[in-house]
Amino acid sequence: MKRILSFALSLCVTAFAGTLAAQEKAPDDWRARWAALQERAKGQSLVISVHSQDGYAATVRAFQRKFPGIKVAITEIIPDAMVTRVLNEQRNNMFAWDVMWASTTNMNALLIPAGAFQDLEPLLLLPEVTDKNQWHATDYQWTTPKAKQVFIHALFKTVLAHQNMDNSKGVKVTSLDQLLDPSFKGKIGIRDPYHANGGTWMFGSFYQKKGPEFMRQFYAQMDLVVNMNPRQAADALIRGDMALALGTTSDVISRCKKSGGCKNIAPLPFGGLIGSRGVAVFKNAPNAAAATLFVNWLLSKEGQEAFVAEFAKLNESDAVSRRKDVSPPANTLHQDSVPEWANLPNEYIPGIDAGNVALEAAMKLYVDVKGRAR
Repeated sequence: MKRILSFALSLCVTAFAGTLAAQEKAPDDWRARWAALQERAKGQSLVISVHSQDGYAATVRAFQRKFPGIKVAITEIIPDAMVTRVLNEQRNNMFAWDVMWASTTNMNALLIPAGAFQDLEPLLLLPEVTDKNQWHATDYQWTTPKAKQVFIHALFKTVLAHQNMDNSKGVKVTSLDQLLDPSFKGKIGIRDPYHANGGTWMFGSFYQKKGPEFMRQFYAQMDLVVNMNPRQAADALIRGDMALALGTTSDVISRCKKSGGCKNIAPLPFGGLIGSRGVAVFKNAPNAAAATLFVNWLLSKEGQEAFVAEFAKLNESDAVSRRKDVSPPANTLHQDSVPEWANLPNEYIPGIDAGNVALEAAMKLYVDVKGRAR
């Protein structure tokens, strides 16, 4: 009996020692895989699509400086245009892209259901990326519970609606009801209403707050002026062609203010939402090692610090990472962009499944009122 107990104890000790040895080796395993990945990526080209807002491309160039052995081909494009492009290519069995990094609405609503991306979770190698303790709001790690394909690295409070006070006939807009003021008829610029974008995000926010009848009146009565991209919307507002613009982005107006202009441009005090930025790897990515390297770097502390720094140089606000160890800049507007992490279930987030409900309802109603695009 003593021999049996001694033998069993010996087995337990051996098993425990083996477990400890495995735990000690684990860090070396990821380091070895990380080093091997960098070797495989050398000489590859990273073909990446980024949102055309200032800050994305600058961050990718920081990655290129870190890994000079990788050639980087950056295409700056609004996400709804990228959706059309990549889906047409994939239907024709063309797989030219490695990575997409952008706001997540179109990625989640259109590209995931079309099967355009691959599962991202197996490509995440760095422990600092996979450790959920490093991230705020881990329930919002992915855009949908149906697929771990678009990783959300940034959530931020934002308003994409602005007013030109010089072109508003002395009327300062302080409530949603004022969007039906006849004095603004033909003076409200919106983004392309048939695609998910910053302008239709606003529609979803308004729909959620005021309901379908308000939106029906807004669409039918206000002679809305359609702009096809955020820069066009911002430029029309700055020139004074529009009194109000829905779907502007902060970079164009930020540059204008930094150069001493746009003192007459103010954000509207409503229509706020939680924006989301995410990264994904395309199905059949031609440069798989370079794509994997970029995603891990971007989601690391170093990559998110580069992202926040580059966005802060070019935007007044919204330079916020979901990483706990990466702080927003000291600038008040960037600090004000940090969401209340615990309150996210009560917020409108158009880039995830839950936010699509109001967004799609608002877009469908526009089609009902105005008809389909020709």
